[in-house]
Amino acid sequence: MSDRQLLDLLTSTGDLQQELFGQARSVRHQRFGDEIVLRGVLEISNICQKDCDYCAMRRSNNSLNRFRLDVETIMEVARGITEAGINTIFLQSGQDTRCDPVLDEVIPAIANDLGAEVLLNVGERSKETYERFAQLGARSFIMKYETSDAALYKDVTHGPLDRRLQCMRWIRDAGMKIGTGNIIGLPHQSIESLASDIRLAFEFKPDFVSAAPFIPNPGTPLQHQPLGDLNLTLNTMAVLRIGLKDALIPSVSALEYVRPGGQLMGLNAGANVMTINFTPQLYREHYRIYSKDRFIVTLNHAINTAKMANLAANPGVKFRTEAPDCESLTNNS
Repeated sequence: MSDRQLLDLLTSTGDLQQELFGQARSVRHQRFGDEIVLRGVLEISNICQKDCDYCAMRRSNNSLNRFRLDVETIMEVARGITEAGINTIFLQSGQDTRCDPVLDEVIPAIANDLGAEVLLNVGERSKETYERFAQLGARSFIMKYETSDAALYKDVTHGPLDRRLQCMRWIRDAGMKIGTGNIIGLPHQSIESLASDIRLAFEFKPDFVSAAPFIPNPGTPLQHQPLGDLNLTLNTMAVLRIGLKDALIPSVSALEYVRPGGQLMGLNAGANVMTINFTPQLYREHYRIYSKDRFIVTLNHAINTAKMANLAANPGVKFRTEAPDCESLTNNS
C-alpha cells in the first residue's frame, strides 16, 4: 500500500468508506468467522507514576481519590468474570509499580486456579519484570505507543517514545502476546502522523491493535482539546484490519462515548473484540482514564451490540446486569 493510497483510505467518506469497511469485515470473516471475543476488565489501581497531559490519573492530579485493590478483591471479581462465561481477565491500572506484589499473587491464581487467560495493561516495567509476569502465567500484555511521532509523544506524555517501544519489544521477548495502538486527535497531530502510526503497527505486527479517539479529560492540560474524529478512527481500524489480518481489534468504549452506537460502528469497521467492565462501582468512578463520565460497557450491551452487527459473543457467556460492588474504598498509596 503506497503512502497516497493509505492517506486516501484514512480520509475516505461515502461509498469509498463503505467499501473500505466491507473489505475489513470480509477479512475478519475469513480469519475469525462471525464471533467476537469478550474480555472482562478489572481496573486494579488508579495510581500512576506518569504525568500524561490527556489522563486525569496523571500523578500531578491531587484531586483524584486514589485506590489500589487487594488480592482478595481482585480474585472475587475474577471469579465473577469467569462465572459470566468470559475466559480472558484483563487487569488494568495506572503505572503503579507497587501493584507488582499483588500481581505476583493474582496472576498464577487466575491462570492456574481459575483456568483463565491473564491479560495485563499496567505500564512500563523492567525487562526482568515482564519475564516474571510471563513465568507466573500472564499470557498477554497491552502497551500502547499512542503516537509514532517522538516529538508529539514527548509533548503529551513527558517521556521518550523509545522507552515505550523498548518495553513493547521486552514484552514480546518475554513470550507474551503484545497489544498496542494509538490515540486519534492529539494536539497538532497530522494525517501523515496517523499514517506513520499505521506503518509502525504494520512493522511491529502486534497480536492485538487498537485505535481510540481522543476524549478531552476534565482537569487535564488537554481538557479543551476537541474530540478525536470518529470517522478517522473507524477508517484507521478498518485499515489495521486489512493490513493485520490475524490481529484482535477492539471496538473501544470511547467510540460509544463519542457517539451512541459508536461501538457498533467499530464492529462494522472490522473490530472483533469488546471489553466488559467488571470494576466494582465504588472504584470505577475514580478510574478516569479518558473522562469522568466515560461509557461503561456492560455484558448485555456487548452482546446486544454484537447481535446488531450480526456477530455472536463467546459461547457460554451469560447475561449479567452489573459488576459486583464493594463496601469501602481504600486509599493506599
